[in-house]
Amino acid sequence: MALRSLHHVSFTVTDIEKTQQFAEDFGLRTVEKSDNHIIMKTAGGDAWCYKAVRGERGFTGMGFLVENASDLEDAVRDHGATPVRKLETPGGGYGVTLTSPEGMKIDLVHGIEGDTPAEVQPELRLNTPASRVRFSEPQETRPLGPATLYRLGHLGLYVNDYKKNAEWFVNTLGLIVTDSMHIPNVPQKTVVGFLRIDRGEKFVDHHSVFLAEDKRSDLHHISFEAQDYEAQFRAHRWLGSQGHELNWGVGRHPLGSHVFDVWFAPDRYRFESFSDTDLVNNAHVHGHHDISKHEMDCWSDEPANKYFE
Repeated sequence: MALRSLHHVSFTVTDIEKTQQFAEDFGLRTVEKSDNHIIMKTAGGDAWCYKAVRGERGFTGMGFLVENASDLEDAVRDHGATPVRKLETPGGGYGVTLTSPEGMKIDLVHGIEGDTPAEVQPELRLNTPASRVRFSEPQETRPLGPATLYRLGHLGLYVNDYKKNAEWFVNTLGLIVTDSMHIPNVPQKTVVGFLRIDRGEKFVDHHSVFLAEDKRSDLHHISFEAQDYEAQFRAHRWLGSQGHELNWGVGRHPLGSHVFDVWFAPDRYRFESFSDTDLVNNAHVHGHHDISKHEMDCWSDEPANKYFE
């Protein structure tokens, strides 16, 4: 099957109203709401990317957009997916569902009619010692408020068994391990992986799925693309002013290189914005790193455990 991109995530949440308020402050836009559910989108032209249903706190699944309608039938025939069904979510389309080795639900979807993407804000024009480009004009002023988010870019998962799950994502979904990490001095024991969508020579994000071995089998974070770090810092200030709880940021990850800002939703799932991520293709050489020598943030000395508590 041919995946195009990560498409959506779904949750059960204890408080629909508080979740909606947080998500809107974060930058998502409400498409559909009832007493028992909300469906939200980014400004990047998707019909929807986030769904929450009232219930006990939980991560209930994720979805990938596939290249062709035939990929859905292939998933049914070759991988035991559920029968093809018509989607009842905004934008219509069709989908099937697979189940990972630890019971996570992964939808494959196709034929969803998207929305009109918002225009991007004016690009930052940076004066540096090597390049002077802005003369007699101030840096562009942007309003304090929620970030403009352009897409759901990646997510992170806790898994009980890294090897089994990584093999499933590779062999069933066709993802590729871009970088991985092993326990100190034992390179054969991999515990973390950054997996990307395979588009051959086309450049794609460094990763769409992050897997970390843990006693939990759950979601770690979902991550949405913001325009740049200026937008992230302004949104960071806005989220703080609204009383939301920061987890980590603004910072920069070494693997993937993206600038990140991570906040807790009301049920304490992590929402991340990112910008300036690495792009790789099939010429990339898989890196395998000792986890004890890896930093989580190039811009701070914060210990990594705060990101995984």
